[in-house]
Amino acid sequence: SFLATIYGRFGARLLERNVRSFLQARGAVNKGIKATILSEPDRFLAYNNGISATASAVELGSGLGEGRELLKLKDLQIVNGGQTTASLFSAAVKDSADLSSVSVQAKFTIVTPSVADELVPWISKYSNTQNKVSAADLSANDPFHIAVEKLSRTVWAPASDGSQRQTRWFYERARGQYNDEYTRAGSAGERKKFKGTHPTNQKFTKTDLAKFLNTWDQFPHIVSLGAQKNFMNFMQRLPERHLSVDMVLFERIVATGLLFRTTEKLVQRQCFGGYRAQIVTYTLAKLSHTTGQRLDLAAIWASLHSAISISRSS
Repeated sequence: SFLATIYGRFGARLLERNVRSFLQARGAVNKGIKATILSEPDRFLAYNNGISATASAVELGSGLGEGRELLKLKDLQIVNGGQTTASLFSAAVKDSADLSSVSVQAKFTIVTPSVADELVPWISKYSNTQNKVSAADLSANDPFHIAVEKLSRTVWAPASDGSQRQTRWFYERARGQYNDEYTRAGSAGERKKFKGTHPTNQKFTKTDLAKFLNTWDQFPHIVSLGAQKNFMNFMQRLPERHLSVDMVLFERIVATGLLFRTTEKLVQRQCFGGYRAQIVTYTLAKLSHTTGQRLDLAAIWASLHSAISISRSS
């Protein structure tokens, strides 16, 4: 009950150092968590791995017998068990589940702020066994991705198709963020407003970002290796590129993303079979090389969807 309550109050802020936001009750693991809460709540402790959490400080008091009582936690972060925590909240709110007989084991690690950035990702990696953690997931808290996320939540894209309504391009830094924020929006009207501001086709992930930029930087052979290997290559080269995460870079990411997705549609209509991914990345890498990267990406950002219609008519 305590976990459901604090998640309802603080939401994804509790999971900022987790590698994922709530993935909803769609996968087999999360469906199993929900089923246990609803049908076998007294066995939840036995079936569930519990949570691993970190804090910068803890205050204990005298408990019953030889036990101790947990009084205060500072800078609480659930680094493993985000799916468990959010599932408890979801079951209580959506299914009116009685959580009084549900118990969850918890491990708290007190981590000083000076080593938190280094230590917490490893705690998350080694303790996470309920859902597969990809290489991209483990980079969710890299400062570069945090900075891109902040821009995506504040930068308005130019209005398109004659509409006066502006939208945003939603960067999903942690896997599942988009669906989690949509679900937590509340009423049907608020969810509709969220979708209007953040259209599904304007969502992009960490592996999408790496694919867009590596293609434009003329590494189609790396992009063709697949999402995870390409992302690992992107992250390995990131320190030496000294990218400034600002409006210019954000506009460049979105513009190359528009080029990539438009080219995907063009190639799809040619019915080449199973080689769409390779054709797209090599075509755009060739365009980048031929133009000396002088294509006006800022103009594509400024025109947005009109750029797609131009590409279709070419």
